[in-house]
Amino acid sequence: MATKKTRARKAPISGSKKLHIQEIPARYFPRKSKTKEYRDELVRLMSDLRYANEKVQYSAQICSFIIKSIPQESGFTPVPSEGFRQVAEFVYHYENFCFRAYAFREKVLKFINAVLVLGFDDHDVKIKFIKNSPSVIDAKLLAVVEKFDDKKALGKVIEDRNSLTHRLYYSQSFDHFLRPKTPLATNEAEFRAWCHDWKREVMSRSKLTEICTKKIFDMNHELATKIVAHKEAKKSK
Repeated sequence: MATKKTRARKAPISGSKKLHIQEIPARYFPRKSKTKEYRDELVRLMSDLRYANEKVQYSAQICSFIIKSIPQESGFTPVPSEGFRQVAEFVYHYENFCFRAYAFREKVLKFINAVLVLGFDDHDVKIKFIKNSPSVIDAKLLAVVEKFDDKKALGKVIEDRNSLTHRLYYSQSFDHFLRPKTPLATNEAEFRAWCHDWKREVMSRSKLTEICTKKIFDMNHELATKIVAHKEAKKSK
């Protein structure tokens, strides 16, 4: 006896499952939108940020060793030109991370605008508009977006990116080698303290990119999970 074929219904994804943004099914993406393109760019940017952070961490350890060795009377004595080259390389990797973190923020906002159909033109997608959107609040994404304002993590690297782009960055407390702008040391103890402060300028930035990288990957899961939960909730109404 012939049986009528029935199309299996796709089971909804559990809101408790930890999703990667790449795992969001295409059925949740509005038609004729840039949602998929922005999702794919976010995936690439996260990979770039992970790699940039690795470069920051490796470079920071080399710089820390070199700077720590400068005031020592015995043991390894770094060549000044090599020391400056290594610090310059660290600065390059840190600034690269800052610029990519800013790009990540902008693409997250554009992805949210597209997937929730907020209706903003691309050039009008600003963080203040996204945070005030009722749809963003309803989807419980406000806390995700507000992480970009955290001055102890992503907000700080984005602030540094803005200073590098629009304002003075190497001007007040440190120079372009991150050396503290303090009066010249007059004795050995002061010189050791100055070197310690120089190393701290480097290591605080490496710690910051490590924190930001972890937060970015946490945001990825939170963003994906909440979007799927929001879409499922709308379907059930």
